[in-house]
Parts: sequence; C-alpha cells; structure tokens
Amino acid sequence: MNGKSVVLIDDSEDYTTLLKSKLKREGFTVKVFHQSEEAFQFVLRNHSEIDLIIIDLMMPKLSGLEFLSTLKDHKEKPKFKICVLSGKNDLLEIEAAFKLGASEYFLKSENIDVLAEKIYEFMEIVNHPSPDQSKEFISLLEITNVIHDFQLVKYDENNVTFYSREELPIHSTIQINSEKLKKYKKTAKPINCIVDNCEILDEKVLITCQYLD
Repeated sequence: MNGKSVVLIDDSEDYTTLLKSKLKREGFTVKVFHQSEEAFQFVLRNHSEIDLIIIDLMMPKLSGLEFLSTLKDHKEKPKFKICVLSGKNDLLEIEAAFKLGASEYFLKSENIDVLAEKIYEFMEIVNHPSPDQSKEFISLLEITNVIHDFQLVKYDENNVTFYSREELPIHSTIQINSEKLKKYKKTAKPINCIVDNCEILDEKVLITCQYLD
C-alpha cells in the first residue's frame, strides 16, 4: 500500500469503476463521487486527509471548472494535488483549470495503465508494485499494453471469451498467450485475435474475441 488517498469525481460509472479498480490494485485508497456537489462537501470536511483529487471537467450541475473555482475561493488553502480529466484536448479549458489550481490533466482516452503510471510520477511515488510476471498474458498490440490476470471462460473453433481486469477497445488486435488455448489451437505461439465485444460486469470485464489465425 502506498498510503495515498484519492478522491475521484466523474459522472461516468463505467469509467470510475475501471479507474478505481486499477488505483486500488496499485495501493491507493479511492473515494468515488458521481456528483460534484456532494464531492465538494466531502472535500471540505476531509481536506487534510486527501492527497489527490481527480475530477472530470464535464460534470452536470457543478462543472469541473466551477468546482475548482469554488474551491479556490475557500479560505483554507488545500494541501492536496488536483488533476483534471478531459474527454477532449481543449487547451483553453485545460489552461483555465490550471489557473484555478489544477496542476495536471489526463485525457480520458488514455490507457488505464498509462494513466496509473502518470499518477505515480505526478505524486512522486518512487516504489510501486511491480507487474505480475506470469507467463500467461494478453497483449494489446496497438498500445503495447499487457494484461496478466485474465481468466478464460470458454473457447471454440471461432471465438474465445475471457474475463479481464481492464476494458479493451472494440476491434482492437490482441495476442493471448495461454497454454490452455495454445494447446487447443495446436500451436506454440500466442493466439492473435480481434475484440468483438466488451462488457463491464461489476469489477470484471467480459471480453469476446474472434481468432485472426
């Protein structure tokens, strides 16, 4: 555990589920809010115990910029760091967020693993958990992302279904290095597939793929 406390504010339940799950595995404690007004009251009450706030700029009612503006007007200067999430690379909006106290921004399109690494760098955490070195893995070829803890559900001559700890983009190309699947396909090489469907179930993600080989 790295002992860092994160407040995550975003109205997208799917996104917060994925990011919270990733950060918890990396040792953070995470409090999620889907309403920025509720989050603001929590921050005022618990500001001394918070290390990082991550807030989406596009929030209903109280937007991310309005949240930061109201927070800046508060008498007590916070000690925590603030990152903003943006679905688009709007430089004017990001610049406005920086002027209101944010010191980093992340694009929501960024891969979750990459985002976690940026958070470690931003928080100046030197020692963080090393990745699982399991021989079985899934590699997302387009962005060289590797997933170690996956679980095969079923497979046949056309498709393979598995649980993953992360969402994979539809139509993305992956390689599955599974001894069980390689034995079934009678090959010693990882299996090339294309993602057909991605369904979020609680803290798991159910992926269905079609073989390319």
